[in-house]
Amino acid sequence: MVDDSYLIKKITKFLVKILKYPVIIGTVIATVLILGLQKLQVLQVLELKVYDQMMQMRTDPGKDPRLLIVSITEEDLQRWGWPLSGEVLNQLLSKLEEHQPIAIGLDIFRDLPVQPGHEQLLQRLVRSDSIISICKHTNVREPGIAAPAGVKPGRVGFSDLVEDTDGLIRRNLIAVKVEKSDICQSSYSLSWRLALKYLALQGIPLQSNVNQELQLGDVIFTPLKSNSGGYQNADTRGYQILLNYRSPGNIAEKVTVTQVLAGKITPDLVKDRIVLIGSTAPSLKDIFNTPFNTGKADNSGRMAGVEIHGHMISQILSAVLNNQPLFWFLPGWVEVLWIGSWSVLGGYLARRLRYPFSLGLRSVASLLVLFVGNFVIFTHGGWFPVVAPALGLVVASVSVLAYSAHDSQREKKQIIQLLQAQKELIAELQKQQTTVTPTPEPDYLGKLLTTQTLLGKRYQIINNLGRGGFSETYLAQDIQRPGNPLCVVKQMRPVRQDKEYLNLVKRLFHTEADILEILGKHPQIPQLLAFFSENNNFYLVQEFIPGHTLKHELTSGICYLRSEVINILTEVLQILVFVHSYDVIHQDIKPSNLMRRTTDGHIVLIDFGGVKQLQAQNHVLDSIIFASRGYAPPEQMSGIPKLNSDIYALGIIAIQALTGLNPQEKEFGRDLKTGFIIIPAVSPSGEQTWQDWSELADTTEELTRILNKMVHLHSYQRYESAMQVLEDINNLLSKHSGSVRTPTL
Repeated sequence: MVDDSYLIKKITKFLVKILKYPVIIGTVIATVLILGLQKLQVLQVLELKVYDQMMQMRTDPGKDPRLLIVSITEEDLQRWGWPLSGEVLNQLLSKLEEHQPIAIGLDIFRDLPVQPGHEQLLQRLVRSDSIISICKHTNVREPGIAAPAGVKPGRVGFSDLVEDTDGLIRRNLIAVKVEKSDICQSSYSLSWRLALKYLALQGIPLQSNVNQELQLGDVIFTPLKSNSGGYQNADTRGYQILLNYRSPGNIAEKVTVTQVLAGKITPDLVKDRIVLIGSTAPSLKDIFNTPFNTGKADNSGRMAGVEIHGHMISQILSAVLNNQPLFWFLPGWVEVLWIGSWSVLGGYLARRLRYPFSLGLRSVASLLVLFVGNFVIFTHGGWFPVVAPALGLVVASVSVLAYSAHDSQREKKQIIQLLQAQKELIAELQKQQTTVTPTPEPDYLGKLLTTQTLLGKRYQIINNLGRGGFSETYLAQDIQRPGNPLCVVKQMRPVRQDKEYLNLVKRLFHTEADILEILGKHPQIPQLLAFFSENNNFYLVQEFIPGHTLKHELTSGICYLRSEVINILTEVLQILVFVHSYDVIHQDIKPSNLMRRTTDGHIVLIDFGGVKQLQAQNHVLDSIIFASRGYAPPEQMSGIPKLNSDIYALGIIAIQALTGLNPQEKEFGRDLKTGFIIIPAVSPSGEQTWQDWSELADTTEELTRILNKMVHLHSYQRYESAMQVLEDINNLLSKHSGSVRTPTL
């Protein structure tokens, strides 16, 4: 019983862990759903339509020079009547045999006599080794048709064509098992018989391998399975392969019965070719739907039965003599992985690209890659499902989006509670710090961590990165992970050690960690790796971002190009959309808190946390206000930050990049004590005339308007949300497409 309860706990723990990964959930849901739809044959029609479109898109190699079709046209019917008499057919075959064809396929039934000349025709069919006659097997819809009397089964091929459920011919039926009761005793098709005759002269006989598969030379004609490619539970009785049509136009040179009988054809049209004789007259209704007439209002893609037999012969000859690949398919388990991988991609995109425009753009691009990639594979004989993985991608994206939206709402409520708790804790700590004189002990406050110090038996200090208030930032190595990757350790050292104060700091520390854990899910915000306490000090371990800050890029006197500034705006705004969706205000947007990541060149927003609000009390210049002079708007300088306070700071950074002026210096037109702009002028409405500060600023009227609204001194006149700014930026880009790269999250 103990073992069972332990197992249940382990399974429950595993399931809870899985539920934290929406990509896995979305992928599983999408893959299972799509596989279920496949089994129910819901997707087969769509897969076949895509197959038809790819068939139509292939290049046309033109007519097969090994074939000739003698067609029975409407003009022939008017002259010779229907059915053609034995005498006419006998004369036709005689004329053709004079020119020495390799084989002649007579796609006309002669189970019943048509006088005059029927006996003479039968004599020719019986004694001629080059003529293949036809018969038709019995099926559930139609009775069979016998071969001409006296013709041996080895000189007869069946003319049966396999139609898909939508009435199109996509398959080549090569052989069937013949029952004794069947009126048609031919086990091979007309096209197969004629191809065998042609290949026999090339020294390529028919053989069978150990798997009882038909083989010609080195080419194995692997039979179609019921679930091959886009098919699901297809009727693949007999020996079928997928028909690889050669051309949407004429498969071969065509002449009419009248032309042959009148001697108006040259011998080279017949010599050493396979000649097919059959009807192309619409009135005889021997016309079939093919992949080439899918999606077409007219009947331009329909083909006569004799033409389809020509495509079948051409496919066999091209596979054996020209190394044209026969269609091949993914094994069942690989197909599941194929669909699952696209579902994973859809879930990944939805998780990484949280903005509809970016997600839509990347999803469309992924679907385009799927189709183009499949088409390239199709041209090399591979038929992979297209609709199933495409739907998997879409369904997984929707699933992950729905899950993420639900998760975001839950996390938003959680963060609101955490922010309220954080605010109360900070207020209590500030109250204690202002009413009680701190008496720090040198052992824990004055001493810095040294290199080689090991924290939590895991994080080995390498270097000191910075110091502020009662916190310290270090570069460290995680010695318990492969490769000892770098990480950033933030140490918070309380200014007092009494129990009440430490409890408050500990609660604030845990609140801070919970907030960073949620925000760190964004790919452009450092991920929280761990948090712990040791010797009454508190440590946050975050992802190390290799790169440099924008402080090193925005050099005084150097003006950035407009496209570069818009790239910065776009990237940071996308991060702020995510951060502000949780009602979190960063409160310290400045160049030194924007990292340019070395690995991909993207911007990462660093240095989150309300703990910094406590640090500010140790800075005389900052008093009790948590803000960076020059980048903070008036309401933040007054201790009342808003979400659009971050927008103000980003706008100032953009102006700094365009003008080359530092907002923390007087030439930027700011009073260092108040942080307000005083020169050259501020309009009565509060709008700043920054664009006049530098003639070198690479701006436009639209960009100037956007930046002016971002840095408006009155918060109610400013953009309300980062999404509004991003929309205006995107509208600006749409007018000047191609000049600015779109960041990828």
